[in-house]
Amino acid sequence: MLTRKLLEEKIVDLEKKYVDHLVERFSEWEVWAKASQKIADREEIRDDEIPQVFHAEMKMMRVILEMEDIGKFDWNNPRLRELFEELAQEPFYKYFGEMITDLSLRLADLAGVNTFLEIGAGKANLTGIMLKRMSEKNKSLPLIATDAQPVILENIAKLKSVYPQAHLETLLWNIVESPSDELLTKITYPTLLYERYTLNYANFKAMENIAQVADILVLGDWFNYTGQLYAYDEVFKKIGAHPLFYKDIKPLLDNFFPNQYIFDQRALDAIKLPNITLLIAWK
Repeated sequence: MLTRKLLEEKIVDLEKKYVDHLVERFSEWEVWAKASQKIADREEIRDDEIPQVFHAEMKMMRVILEMEDIGKFDWNNPRLRELFEELAQEPFYKYFGEMITDLSLRLADLAGVNTFLEIGAGKANLTGIMLKRMSEKNKSLPLIATDAQPVILENIAKLKSVYPQAHLETLLWNIVESPSDELLTKITYPTLLYERYTLNYANFKAMENIAQVADILVLGDWFNYTGQLYAYDEVFKKIGAHPLFYKDIKPLLDNFFPNQYIFDQRALDAIKLPNITLLIAWK
């Protein structure tokens, strides 16, 4: 049985590695927050005034605002798609994905997990990291990858050719709707659900739906911890990425997943980071 004490004992190495990295990498987040306001106000600001670690977000902000200024936002705009690919390959986001999967694998060992669920798989970048990590660790747990968009089927098919030994299945599932009977029949409990930046594009109903299929959660949604939003938050709302306040999500977690652990609490304390980047919850 997973307990907080057991959790703290068995993930201490991952926590130290990850939070030390967060504290070092995002120590100047307030510089970026102030600079993002200038960008939102269409003021001139040099790239070298913004810490390098935030340059991908800076480019994204500028393109979103440019598209807004011409009065047409287009997800298929080649420049926007290129920037999203750049953001996905940015060193921290790859590291973030690796930590989500390493943490999920560690928890799976502790809790005797029988099925992994990944929601919001999209381009399958995170799925690929998980399959690579399982291969490196000589593990082979069934993984069901879901998304609301059919593009997942094509992306996952490519991964199956790279990792033919993987127990990998795909399913279309919009998490604002109840899980289908098909999904429920594919699951062997206990299950662990992990994801990255998915709930930000959903609504609070999703938590109730997720609770029907998951016993343990590893959530990488950057829940707003302080209640204060910044210009970059407001601009990214324009592409549907709505900030989720921890004060709003916590009552839902308390109801469905009453045991919770803020994985990066030290970063919140040390540099006043405004977001919880990784949260663990279990029934």
